[in-house]
Amino acid sequence: MPTVNLATKYDAKLDERYRLQSRTERFCGNAYNWEGANAIKVWTLESAELNDYNSTASANRFGTPSEVDDEINTYTLQKKRSFSKVFDVTHVQDQMFVKKANAYLKQMWDERYVPEIDKYRFKAWADGAGQGALNSTQLDKDTVLKQILLAHAALDDAFVPSENRATFVRSDIAVETALATQLAHSDQWVDKAIIRGKIGELNGSPVISVPKSLFPTGLEFMVKYKGASADPMKLRMLRANDNAPGYAGTLMEGLARYDSFVLAAKADGIFCYFQSGMSPAVVSTSSGGAVTLTATGATIYYTTDGSNPKTSSTKATYSTTVSGLTTGQTVLAYSAKSGSINSPIYSVTVA
Repeated sequence: MPTVNLATKYDAKLDERYRLQSRTERFCGNAYNWEGANAIKVWTLESAELNDYNSTASANRFGTPSEVDDEINTYTLQKKRSFSKVFDVTHVQDQMFVKKANAYLKQMWDERYVPEIDKYRFKAWADGAGQGALNSTQLDKDTVLKQILLAHAALDDAFVPSENRATFVRSDIAVETALATQLAHSDQWVDKAIIRGKIGELNGSPVISVPKSLFPTGLEFMVKYKGASADPMKLRMLRANDNAPGYAGTLMEGLARYDSFVLAAKADGIFCYFQSGMSPAVVSTSSGGAVTLTATGATIYYTTDGSNPKTSSTKATYSTTVSGLTTGQTVLAYSAKSGSINSPIYSVTVA
């Protein structure tokens, strides 16, 4: 019986996966240089209290001089991420020469490195954030705009510069932002955000939609000042070797050395708004030079010398009331809980 044999053809054009452009790169801090070192130490000088100038004093009209106090923090790179793959020359010959080393290296960077680095940065920024809120009610079009603007106001109150800020919004919350009730009749917002497919700007800050998988669990939005972090990309190596010993073909290798740190003195430049997934905020009571700290189910770390407890070498683990404090002395604290992002930094000053 006659048989019809239909042809099958392999097309020479590859079906490439979707690739993600970095959401974080533009707002990474790059003020520090790790060249020639695996770690850097950064000094922060403590500002002096102001005095009333005394023009009639016989000496020290500006006040009694004392040495400038300083704080030092160390930031050490940890991340070294690599891959190694081969295009065997006999396979390349028999697969219509569709495999190209340079194209594959770009694919690896776009598909693997970019989302991994973005995810790592968002977690590092959230863990080190100085400000934030936890609210179990999910934001919607009636509430999201107010909370974003309140977050910017919190940065304003901490004297964080208004320029070079970004508002990163989880993708589903970005939809609520685009549909925000308060913006429904704004021609400028509608034109820029919906017709042209952009999220738009709020408070002079670009609003950037972020895929859920890149945000820490429960994070709905983050407002970040660019200079609040140091985000070194010390090495980005992607190479193809056609003459690697032991291989008939092309050996492709990649190595990226990177990390991300929230700077101790600039932690207030990041505000994170969580629905869940954040360690409970620290609360306190104080009386007679003693402070009691509470964060249910979490471990509390604190300092009494004004340094950032998330980075300071002087931080202590809270176990009982902090006593022996003097009027005007400040306790800074945050809570940490396994599987959760660190809480914002809480501050209480002894009255």
